Amino acid sequence: MNHSPTIRFFAIALFASIALAAPVQAEEVSFVTEDGFTIVGDLHAGPADTPALVLLHAYRATARSWGPLVPMLHDAGYTVLVLDQRTHGRSTNQNGKPLRVKRIPIEDFGPTLREGVQDVAGARALLEARGLGGGGLALVGASYGCSVALLSTQSQPGVDALALISPGISYFEVPVKPAIRAFAGPILAIAAEDDANRADRARDLTEAHPGKSELIVYPTGGHGTKLFRGRTEAMDAIVEFLGRVLPR
Repeated sequence: MNHSPTIRFFAIALFASIALAAPVQAEEVSFVTEDGFTIVGDLHAGPADTPALVLLHAYRATARSWGPLVPMLHDAGYTVLVLDQRTHGRSTNQNGKPLRVKRIPIEDFGPTLREGVQDVAGARALLEARGLGGGGLALVGASYGCSVALLSTQSQPGVDALALISPGISYFEVPVKPAIRAFAGPILAIAAEDDANRADRARDLTEAHPGKSELIVYPTGGHGTKLFRGRTEAMDAIVEFLGRVLPR
């Protein structure tokens, strides 16, 4: 059967537009922390001179939990490094031995949270080795990932901004108010009223912060990145906030 030139042209144009619209594939990367954890993540590289973002998921979640926020951030021009934090997802090997979050009693998880700052340090070293993130650095956390982000600002200078979804003040009995009081950069805190006491904890953190802070509280939405399912505007708010506060 013969096809007209018009149909052939339309097919070629359609194929080209689909190819151009295809998302950039992430590169799986890994590094070993000072205490021997092999941390695995997904790197969405952007221009070398633009800011880098490190995303830190919730307890018993993985890098995949960030969903459509990742391409939104990458499309905005950032380098995005999404980690499976220690004991989660693909990051369950420490010094050649498996260690998974489900094997750690919840009452004993506090030290693992504290040690998560090493995951952030390793992520920053990887970005630096790749020549990425020359325009600055922000940490984006969900749930206990917010605490890891906050503690990282104390041990590692050079974090320019924080975006925190469902933050707490003492996840797993690890207090973070001293970290928020010491951090000078801008923060965005997002929470929902129907998520236990997380909205109150987000208010506590923004009130304790000495610098520029922004608070968004939704009446409903749930915990951590689950909030994105019914509150896509929360993802827009994160992208807009980072675009205003990060050096460009």
